[in-house]
Amino acid sequence: MERCLVMLFGLRLQGFTCHGPGAAPGLVLAGLLALLLWLPAWAGSLGRADLQALFPPPLVVGERGVDLPVWPVFRRVGAALELQAQAFETIDLEPVAGYGGKPVNLLVVMDHDGRFSDVRLLSHDEPLFKSAKGNAALSTFAQQYRGLTLEHDIRVGGPRAERAQTETSATLHGVLTGTVSAMAIDKAVLESAAQVARARAQAAGAGAAGPALNGLPKNGPNDRYQKSGWQALAAAGLVQPWRLSNRQVQAAFDNGPGAWRDPAGRSWPDGPALDIWVALVGLPQAGRNLLDAAGWMQVRAAREQGQTVLLVLDGGRYPVAAAAAPDQPRAALLQLRQGGRDFVLQPLAYRGGLRLSGARSGVARDAVARLFTVAPASDGTGLDVEQPLSLELSLQRGGSDTAAVARAPLRRDFHIPDAAAYRAQRETPAWLAPWAQRRVDLAVLAAGLVVLAVALARQAWLTARPGRLAVFRTAYLVFTLGFVGWWAQGQLTILSLTAAIEAGVAGRALDFLLADPMAVLLWAFTGLSLLVWGRGTFCGWLCPFGALQELASRLAGAFGLRPRSLHRVVDQRLKWLKYGVLAVLCGSALVSPRWTEAAVEVEPFKTAISQYFQRDWPYLAWALLCVAAGVLVYRGYCRYLCPLGAALALLGRLRQWRWIPRRAECGTPCQTCRHRCSYQAISPAGAVQYAECFQCLDCVALHQDASQCLPLLRQARGVIPIVALK
Repeated sequence: MERCLVMLFGLRLQGFTCHGPGAAPGLVLAGLLALLLWLPAWAGSLGRADLQALFPPPLVVGERGVDLPVWPVFRRVGAALELQAQAFETIDLEPVAGYGGKPVNLLVVMDHDGRFSDVRLLSHDEPLFKSAKGNAALSTFAQQYRGLTLEHDIRVGGPRAERAQTETSATLHGVLTGTVSAMAIDKAVLESAAQVARARAQAAGAGAAGPALNGLPKNGPNDRYQKSGWQALAAAGLVQPWRLSNRQVQAAFDNGPGAWRDPAGRSWPDGPALDIWVALVGLPQAGRNLLDAAGWMQVRAAREQGQTVLLVLDGGRYPVAAAAAPDQPRAALLQLRQGGRDFVLQPLAYRGGLRLSGARSGVARDAVARLFTVAPASDGTGLDVEQPLSLELSLQRGGSDTAAVARAPLRRDFHIPDAAAYRAQRETPAWLAPWAQRRVDLAVLAAGLVVLAVALARQAWLTARPGRLAVFRTAYLVFTLGFVGWWAQGQLTILSLTAAIEAGVAGRALDFLLADPMAVLLWAFTGLSLLVWGRGTFCGWLCPFGALQELASRLAGAFGLRPRSLHRVVDQRLKWLKYGVLAVLCGSALVSPRWTEAAVEVEPFKTAISQYFQRDWPYLAWALLCVAAGVLVYRGYCRYLCPLGAALALLGRLRQWRWIPRRAECGTPCQTCRHRCSYQAISPAGAVQYAECFQCLDCVALHQDASQCLPLLRQARGVIPIVALK
């Protein structure tokens, strides 16, 4: 097993290598792919034995840190051990979501000088890279970080860029069709490495940061934090204890009015009467280490409303509360005091859980998590977490007789050293970086969308001459396929919907959807066009795979192979099939995300557009079959199977206008438009089925063509007046 793992990874550290004999690059890659299937995807997947197998003697892998999940790698020199490197998995430190909304996981080996000795992809759920070729592409990209440090200004270039490195900067070649995936890897590697470097600098003492921390801000972006264990949080004062024994509580009541004895407490005088840990969890360093993802989202929402959130881990006999009834036998009523002002607590209906990293030294096993929001003082002044405050506690012993209620006041100072360093910091979101990099593509796409909007708004002019419409439509379809699809990778996909559903179920943020600027702009335009024209604007003009089908059909028509129309009843029934596909995909995203990864392959977009037909043969065969079906039955995939088209058709019911002109004669007696409609989207009665209309404008052209429209022909002959319908 050890020999195999060494051969799989072929890890290189400064000054030594650990290649297995005869390990060829192909074998290394094949082994890595096998390891990817073996590793779990949602947590650190390697143990100490696995790491030790990667570093043969004289290297020794130490114990993984409790507060920071990092393995130290030592070199044995005689009886001494010298630190050579640190190894860690990015998912334990910085779980960055990729295009599919799930985190990528990499093994990073960083030597004592802060240099990346190796970076290896362990697992991912990127939908465009599930094949062997896709895994190899992402693995190759990750390996470019070898030899770089946190001091380097690292830029991820395009897929055609050459890797270049200087003493202070580096340019990496990107991944074809995988801008979001590459940026996720980049952030995971650099952010997790920065956490390790900061922790090492803190352990070495002030002023010992060294070159690995130059240029790194002390405080990260909003909600940034360093993964810490319980002991580290306690040492930093982010979580603080308050313990009182039964003896101490009894003494407090003995000194006050209405004192009475506590028989249960007297039987165990040294037992815990009050046993709490207190934390201000609105600080990301405290909240994100103590609370799970759902809990942190709730706390962050309260914080953004100006509230301070207090966590109390309560394991004593006197339950902590903001208020208690007089007949409650025991209670500890808590409020805060700062600068002579009292701050009242309000219970928070907490819907999350706890995520206590590392050992919970000193926390009672049966401790209950209680969260409170701190309301502003009577003068409207809020609590300042950077200033000292006091915990004001009123111990209550109640009973049925109100006069017998006894209370004993207690107080304790609470202050977080260097609290300002843990405040949430505002910084430009990471997803904005691709927007700046793709500003030229965005400008071209925006110009193309403006041209399309103007053309569709002036449909009467566009269709006045059949040749004008034919030239414009052909040119725009070529633009859609060539630029929007193959060049700019702007193919919208049902993956955006299923990934959003999965993220919502898991309580993850949806900001990963913003990381693809081309898709965001297309989604925004499509959303607006749904209100005006319905589904047809995207499906008929802006879908690269739809454009590919139509252009392929036209090319086949030039050789005499023309599409056939299905019987109207068969066509209408088959059009329901895409809604079933959509329901299956959405349902599986709710209950079985793993199955969804396979089910979304019903879309041939990744193969035909995103990866230029360069995938394994089953995907290639399916994509070619869909294109061929579109030649035999006009745009057959779009009309009968496309789940994205089904979703847009449902949303298209929000359309506000019937924009296709109709006359009373449409349907009776004239059937020209219905017979000429390649999408069979016009009923025998002449009504347009907008949910199935692809906005080709052929019927609009016929409507004003005096040589083909029956009502216009009859009017020209003076047979009957024309009645237009709205």
